[in-house]
Amino acid sequence: MSVQLHPIHWLALFGLVIALVMLAGAFRCRGVALKILLIMLGIASAAPAGLVVMVSYPEWVDPRFRVYKDFFAAIQPGMSRDDVKTLLEKHYPESGPRSRPILFLEDESSLNFFMHPEPGHTEPNCEGILLKIENDRVTTKTYSPD
Repeated sequence: MSVQLHPIHWLALFGLVIALVMLAGAFRCRGVALKILLIMLGIASAAPAGLVVMVSYPEWVDPRFRVYKDFFAAIQPGMSRDDVKTLLEKHYPESGPRSRPILFLEDESSLNFFMHPEPGHTEPNCEGILLKIENDRVTTKTYSPD
């Protein structure tokens, strides 16, 4: 099995290695000023890895994504269209803090939701949950990131 990493992931990995080397060096040196410098450089080297994690896993830092992905995870093949709408009500109550996803397309063969940007946010604008429906039951579900 071959693992392909995006170049930004390689940059983050390289930054983590450099950060570990800097922090190990900080514990081995004797001068206080040099320790502080190495610790600061180590933290700065780890910053790209933190940014990559925040972009790759937005649900860890943004509750809008967390609720939306929880809604997606709760949808199971075999559920009826009404069951999905009940889940929507459960995850996005009328008086809740999150804006409800937009029901983009509803016909006999599909049910598609798009995440609604909340007031003060312009993104996300295209996170999608795409459901294929046959005989009023969910057959497949797909999560489409922004």
